[in-house]
Parts: sequence; structure tokens; C-alpha cells
Amino acid sequence: ESFQQDLETWLGAPPLFYPNWEIFPHENKLPHADVISERLQTLVSLSNSSKSQIIVTNVVALLQKTFSPGDLKTRTRELKRGEKIAPLDLIEFLEEQGYEPEAQVSQKGEIALRGGIVDIFPPTSPWPVRLEFFGDELESLREFDPLTQISRGEISEITIPPAGELGILKRASGILPEENK
Repeated sequence: ESFQQDLETWLGAPPLFYPNWEIFPHENKLPHADVISERLQTLVSLSNSSKSQIIVTNVVALLQKTFSPGDLKTRTRELKRGEKIAPLDLIEFLEEQGYEPEAQVSQKGEIALRGGIVDIFPPTSPWPVRLEFFGDELESLREFDPLTQISRGEISEITIPPAGELGILKRASGILPEENK
């Protein structure tokens, strides 16, 4: 992290940061939300860019299994205003990507469904997003404050990556049983 800050000072722009999970693979807990967020931001940035980029990481992070570029692409969803999608289908897709259903979204990796409104807090986003549906049409996307639940402003689109690597990868490899999704 300190090397990344030094590079940012010299380059004038922040390099990508790819931290390790900071937990052992055999532990039955997930990495901290900030670690998941930083790893996913780097993976999404790499998959969306054709130019070379500077990445700060360590050997442990490089040895930890992660999504392949193709797998990341199939697990990532882009939503735009006016798009047609059933809210229940979206919730089902997001749960498969590791998002946790909650009554109210307050932390990264959570989703909530209330009528025609879906709240989601992508790990790569600084703010959660409220998706308002009219039937199956996505009518509005707004960032909101997770503490007050008050809208911060409208956006036209959002990219939603998976909520995290570890739980999905453990299920895919058979380490976690299906009922512990």
C-alpha cells in the first residue's frame, strides 16, 4: 500500500492495487469488503482496457485463485436506463454472483427488493444504487446514501461485478455445499 502511494505521487495517477485476501483459504470466512472491492476494481479495469496498466500487488495475491477474464465477463452485468429486465430475475442473478439479500442495503455486496425497487451496493462502487422499475423496464438509476437512504443523484448506467471471489470460487470447486450460498 505504501509502494502504491509512492507510485501515485511520482506518476500523478493511482496505479491499480491488487491485494491478497488477508485470510487463509481454509478459513470459512470472507475477506474484508475493502479487499474484495480493490481486487474486483483491478480485475474489471483490466478486463475493460486494452492498454497496459501498472498494478501493485504481492506474490500471495498472485497465487490466490480468481476469476478468468471470460468468467468475470459472464458474471458482470451492465444496466442502463430503459433496459428491460424482470426485477426478480435480476435479484436471482445477483444472488448467484454472491450478493446478500437484506431488508435495507447498508454495506457493499448487499441487495434489497421492495416492490419495483431494487437497491444494490456493488463492491466496486463508492455508493449503493437504487434501481426503479416500471414493470420490467428500468426507469431510473440513482446513487443514494446508505445511512440516510436519501438519493445523491441520477446516473444513466451501472456496471455490476460479482460481489466477491472467494465464496463463488469455493462453491465452484465444491468446497462449500450449495445450501451455504
